[in-house]
Amino acid sequence: MKNNILILFISTILLSSCGPKISGKDEASFKSSKAKMEEKLSKAEKENLEKALRIVVLKAMKEKWNHSTDERYKGKSFDAISLKMIDGKTYSGIVKFAEDFLKEDKEEKITNGKKELDSLNKELIQLKAKTKDLDKFKLTKISISEDDFFGPTPFLDLTFLNQTGRKIIGDYMYQIDIYSKATGKLIASQQQGGGFNEGAGVNPNEEDLYHQPLLSEAIAHSTLWKSAKYPTTDLSKFDLVVKAYPVKLTTKEGTLERPKNLADLEKEIKELNQQLIELNKTEGTLDELELTP
Repeated sequence: MKNNILILFISTILLSSCGPKISGKDEASFKSSKAKMEEKLSKAEKENLEKALRIVVLKAMKEKWNHSTDERYKGKSFDAISLKMIDGKTYSGIVKFAEDFLKEDKEEKITNGKKELDSLNKELIQLKAKTKDLDKFKLTKISISEDDFFGPTPFLDLTFLNQTGRKIIGDYMYQIDIYSKATGKLIASQQQGGGFNEGAGVNPNEEDLYHQPLLSEAIAHSTLWKSAKYPTTDLSKFDLVVKAYPVKLTTKEGTLERPKNLADLEKEIKELNQQLIELNKTEGTLDELELTP
């Protein structure tokens, strides 16, 4: 068994050392040696050689960026560094060199991606902790009534229950998003708010009714308002879905405010997770790459 492995190892060395070699002495020598090498290659091998050479340039760029003070790279172009890397290599040697880099680069990206993901998740936990009390100011009821606002107008009524354990006073702000029930498309989105004085705040376990004109885009979305029977809690008749939550509440102890970048952070984490999944599917071979013009 050991003899078979030794024979295979020796054969691999012999094969990799045979055949035309690329000269990295200068551009003219490179082109001439490449042309001779391609004479011995199939169409698929020629494509792989082109892919490998492009990967080598990427490696050269990375090396120079990561080691900008290294004497080997000072004052040298990416092409010059690339030629030095492949000088004296056979076709199989260039392919192996490129694929080794692809595998190393993949592992590096996975390692760095995991570190970044860990950092982002820790940040997300910290930001969500800031929203914990805000989430206890719960939306419990949504309805539409009619009131006067330069004439009879549909009004949005949002009932919130204060389960924060604190009295809500001062400034407040709600995020109101309205979607089409049929398509899920966002119709209208707006932040609305105002202020409670201390005597008219919302005590723990009390409800507060937020009563304001329905957003104009939501009104324009339906033609059924004149025939509507108010109040109505069945918003599906108007092809509407309303979502609302507090983004800012004020208490005697301080201001509770939802971080503005929370949704962006969640999106970034989702995208990074998907990138890592796709990276783990790759094997770091030239066959996985497409040759573009």
